[in-house]
Amino acid sequence: MALHDETGSCGIRMIETERLILRPFEADDLDIIYRIYSDSETLYYTPFDPMNMEEAKQHLNRIIEEGKQVPRLSYELAVVLKETGEKIGRTHLLIDPETDTGMIGWLLLKEHRGKHYATEMTEALLTWCFDELHLHRANAVCNPENITSWKVLEKAGMRREALLKQKCRYVKNGVTSWRDELEYAILASEYREGQTIEKTV
Repeated sequence: MALHDETGSCGIRMIETERLILRPFEADDLDIIYRIYSDSETLYYTPFDPMNMEEAKQHLNRIIEEGKQVPRLSYELAVVLKETGEKIGRTHLLIDPETDTGMIGWLLLKEHRGKHYATEMTEALLTWCFDELHLHRANAVCNPENITSWKVLEKAGMRREALLKQKCRYVKNGVTSWRDELEYAILASEYREGQTIEKTV
């Protein structure tokens, strides 16, 4: 994977993996935002209802505005297939400056799951967190029933730190429920140790 000097409208470098480009969202990305956030299956393990077109427009506008904030703490990026240019999802890095921690996450369109794209994205985001942003720690949360997601996190070297009981409020079709949440994390020192081991094996 590589971090390139090309920049999008938000002034952040694009991230390139073997098969993907992660780039800033632009004003003409409403198509992928709507496809992601209007699909109940894609959002099954998230705490919110699908969006309509107007809500998707508002969300895209928020993403673009957050990209202009200084200091910038929220990075939401479009995921694009390098070979075809097709938009297939989004990924997010949210920085907590008090703990020097970056929380990572992603959503992929259902037809593009099972192809190990999430693993590529997670590895790229961790590289970005530690090699470019020089953060102390990265973490991620997921629904315990979302086995595919937490296996990706473990494959990327993140460890399970907690099972948080009834931590997350879900609102689906106007009905509120409380769900458990898994938290995974990795320290910069652990990431670098893992990279060193990989290079010597």
